[in-house]
Amino acid sequence: MKDSLSWGYFEMLGTLSKYPEGIELMERFKMFTSFYHLSELKSREDLIIGIIENIDYTSGGHPRIILSKALTSAYLEVRRYATTHLGQLIRSAPKANEWMLRLLLTQLYDPAEEVCELAVQYLEEACESMDVLELVVQMQPTLDHLGEIGHPLLLKFMSTPVGFRYLYKADYINREMEGWFHERNYQYVVQVEVYLAKAFSSDQSDEDDDLLVFDGTVPPHFYGEMAKTEHGCSVLSEKGHFAEFAHFIRQHGLESEDFDIIIKLKSVLWAVGNIGATSGGLPFLEEEGIIADILNIAENSLVLSVRGTAFFVLGLISSTPQGAEVLDEFDWEATLTPLGQTTGLCIPLDVATFVRVPPWVCPMQETPPKRMIPPETEVEKQIITAISNLQNTVIANEAARSLTRIKTHHRRAFSSVPLFYRAVHLVSTQRYRLPVRRYILDLFDVDLDPDVASTLFTLSKSLHVPLRLQKRSASGSGADAAENGRAAIAGLGIDMDMLEMDDSVRGSLDEPAAHEISQRPKTVLVPAMKITGFDA
Repeated sequence: MKDSLSWGYFEMLGTLSKYPEGIELMERFKMFTSFYHLSELKSREDLIIGIIENIDYTSGGHPRIILSKALTSAYLEVRRYATTHLGQLIRSAPKANEWMLRLLLTQLYDPAEEVCELAVQYLEEACESMDVLELVVQMQPTLDHLGEIGHPLLLKFMSTPVGFRYLYKADYINREMEGWFHERNYQYVVQVEVYLAKAFSSDQSDEDDDLLVFDGTVPPHFYGEMAKTEHGCSVLSEKGHFAEFAHFIRQHGLESEDFDIIIKLKSVLWAVGNIGATSGGLPFLEEEGIIADILNIAENSLVLSVRGTAFFVLGLISSTPQGAEVLDEFDWEATLTPLGQTTGLCIPLDVATFVRVPPWVCPMQETPPKRMIPPETEVEKQIITAISNLQNTVIANEAARSLTRIKTHHRRAFSSVPLFYRAVHLVSTQRYRLPVRRYILDLFDVDLDPDVASTLFTLSKSLHVPLRLQKRSASGSGADAAENGRAAIAGLGIDMDMLEMDDSVRGSLDEPAAHEISQRPKTVLVPAMKITGFDA
């Protein structure tokens, strides 16, 4: 249809629909009846798309009915296109239109998930306007069935007094608050750190652009949206969650070893930071006096990712004028726009102290390295030998081919945890280049879960020869070597008694006589000069 003049026909009908006289003319010739029939044709989605794209919806009546029929069409492509077109109409409208918002809300119940996602996307964009947000909340849509898709939209509802009261009555607040306190706080940490890794990565691939859309601002947080309303602050105070957050930060702020505690510390810091990013939530931080503890974490934590989290949290706190003033008392200065508005970025006056990282001192190995018990099977011996040969650049290629060949015929051997430990021990005690180290670790099909870690710890004791046996073996091998040396010297016809005599006697025999020394020519370091040729 696009390659013929029929396309212009729909544009002409769209122009007629903009005027009352044109609507009247189209009704007289039953054009809208034809449109209704066209919308029910099979395999002619192009016709209904052409109609809804060109028709004007300023006036009520048939045009809006046709759009609603397209939104509920039996064909997914038509519903998807109609939802997109409706979202664009809402975006371009100078003010909120109730009929458009109602039609868009009906798309939240579409059986196709992609249509629901489109509706949520356009609805979330439209709700940036407070008038639209209040209008949508007044319609009281049901969003529980959307699951994770509708989560950002529900958080927007929470940021208004009307929306918070509506969700509180629906028991959404209490249910979601428990979920965030026990689980979703951890998921938030993962989401933010994935965004940051993508933003700071030098490898900008286009494959994940649709999955990771990061505009530089942190994702909305449940506790942060909750603190935007007076009712939300009162509920937060009643639950006592913030007091527990503050206690955890004081108790584990400088934790550097326990991974679980570090993850929870990050989640608590993000929750506190989002609460402090609102004017209503900042008093919670001041009452608990927790800002000084966050500054201490940012300046002294041994875990750099925790330091970074505390730095971003301080930026969130500085996003309000009151928070910027509080941080200024601790010699942390918030950046401002030329108009004096906060930017959400806060830096210390003493930057050198903040960016200082304590030097890491490698622990000295006091005991000699333990020898390992040799592998039992021939396949394991071949694998360990090949891995050891990867150190030598001359035979490394042949060793890699040998490993590939062994893995093809003995794949199960590379799932052995003891063999994996032997490989890791080689990598940690010998010199390998970084690509070779990665290649060795990628050879094994071993997941580093807690059970495997426990097994590796056990193998670190059971696969090594005890130190006392090593010393006994070393002394025995030394005696054997001495005996073998004596036999070899005797075989050369050298008198062993001469070699084993006392040092003083041997020294006296080795010293030359005095007359021999006097007869030796003197060594002069000055070069001899001899003139050849004509005399002067």
